[in-house]
Amino acid sequence: MNNYTIKDWEFSLFFNTDKGLFNCNPLQTISLKRLIEIYNSPYLKEKSKELIEASKPRQQIIKAQLPYFTYSGVYSYRNNESILSYNSSLLPLDIDGLSIEEAIKVQKTLSQQQGVVMSIISPRGMGVKALIYLGCDIEVSNHYQTLEGNIENIAIHLNIEEFTHKIDAGQFKLCQPFFIGFNTKHFFNENAIPTDWIIKNIPKKEVDLTPPKLRGAIGTKLIYAPGERKVIIPSRMRNLEQRRIYAYFNNVVSNLEDLFSSYSEGERHSNIWRVGGIASSLFYATHLKNEFKDRLFSAVVRMYGSEKEAKRVRAIKTFEDIWGNAQPKYNKIIEQIINECSINLNHLNND
Repeated sequence: MNNYTIKDWEFSLFFNTDKGLFNCNPLQTISLKRLIEIYNSPYLKEKSKELIEASKPRQQIIKAQLPYFTYSGVYSYRNNESILSYNSSLLPLDIDGLSIEEAIKVQKTLSQQQGVVMSIISPRGMGVKALIYLGCDIEVSNHYQTLEGNIENIAIHLNIEEFTHKIDAGQFKLCQPFFIGFNTKHFFNENAIPTDWIIKNIPKKEVDLTPPKLRGAIGTKLIYAPGERKVIIPSRMRNLEQRRIYAYFNNVVSNLEDLFSSYSEGERHSNIWRVGGIASSLFYATHLKNEFKDRLFSAVVRMYGSEKEAKRVRAIKTFEDIWGNAQPKYNKIIEQIINECSINLNHLNND
């Protein structure tokens, strides 16, 4: 179900002080009005004050005690496939890496724009989050591609063009958590009217299911130049279905390796949870599990420079916990590969 207007918008609220970001089970469904009440709650004010005053090592602990919600809609579980209702006219913004003065400027500018429902400064004063009521609907299947491809257009229309490069495209991911923390500089408008501008829909890119080009013989470890990945191609990948499934996982893991290498110090630990999605789908290809686990383990270690440092900050423990606790989950793309290959096989058998 699509939720087109502000009054229709609903969100899943997630709150578990022990698990923090790793909690994927929603607590309840809330409205915009309830979201504003939570934002102004004594608990959020107190925790946000603790976050401001905390030392750097404790900041992640306190952040885990903050609630978060899924701006895009309501979920039975926090993954893209479990969305129950979709806020098709809602644009989220997360602008990071600002100075305190820049954050004040951005928050004030956004608060004056048509369509802005929420504009808040982060507790520590160096980021701005916003919710915007669009004058158009975004297709759920093209959600991330459309928003990410329109960043410059969005910044121009919101009069924050000089901060285009500070807009975090990661917030556009469909089930991305939207953390909230209290700051006295905030703005809410439950009666906002939609923007008088629209953003262009961008068709979803097709996943490249073509097996990767390799150097060397199948079944051997391929040696790459410095900076390139080492990829092991299982010799038992004999049919089209197996090759396409391998290509899919190789692509997803490669993207996550690149993502891990791009994180700043403060983003590393809180993003290790991303390996869980891959682990949850590998029941389709258990023979590939060790290979891709090894690659992701190495990617996590590289974030910290050495295995010793990764152990010291408990990144390896977090990785092993998330990987080990991942539960099998339906994967639409892999199911499509299996179905397509089955159909082709049936055609061959019937000819």
